[in-house]
Amino acid sequence: MNRHRKQGKKYYSALTIVVLVSLMGLGILGCSKSGQGPATTTPIAAKEVQKTITQGAATTAVEKPVTAYSYISLGRRDPFAPLVTKEEKQTKAGERPPLERYNLDDFKLTAVLRGGFGDNAVVEAPDGKGYIIHVGTIIGPNKGVVKKITENKLIVEEKYKNFSGGSERKEIVIDLRKKQEESQ
Repeated sequence: MNRHRKQGKKYYSALTIVVLVSLMGLGILGCSKSGQGPATTTPIAAKEVQKTITQGAATTAVEKPVTAYSYISLGRRDPFAPLVTKEEKQTKAGERPPLERYNLDDFKLTAVLRGGFGDNAVVEAPDGKGYIIHVGTIIGPNKGVVKKITENKLIVEEKYKNFSGGSERKEIVIDLRKKQEESQ
């Protein structure tokens, strides 16, 4: 038991020493003559620090003038354009097949051939040459596709883009030439 009492006394004495030291530390550091916080520097040193701070602020303001930002896009890529685009092959008129060199209005339907192999038609190009075509043949500079061949008509469908960027289809009908038209 004596041993426990001795340990208890040591505990209380150590506790009181810690409390006294902390109170003294707070009293010394927390109090000053002016009623403000603790004074860590002398008044002369504080004035020098304030002076260097104001000089540093003045030099940084001179070094970095404030300017408005403007973006110059000359020679730069459009940031909103897609990175990967599909390139379509641009061909010259001389490199195209003969049926794609002339406008659809320039072709003349001269004959319709019906038989076991399906419907075919003979068209005459502006250069005077005749070509045999069938359903699915590409004709004209806008890559029109032959959709239907009847007894006296050839129907070609062209796809084109309208003003809003949408895709639309247009059907063009080429009528069979009459014998009266041939003689003229």
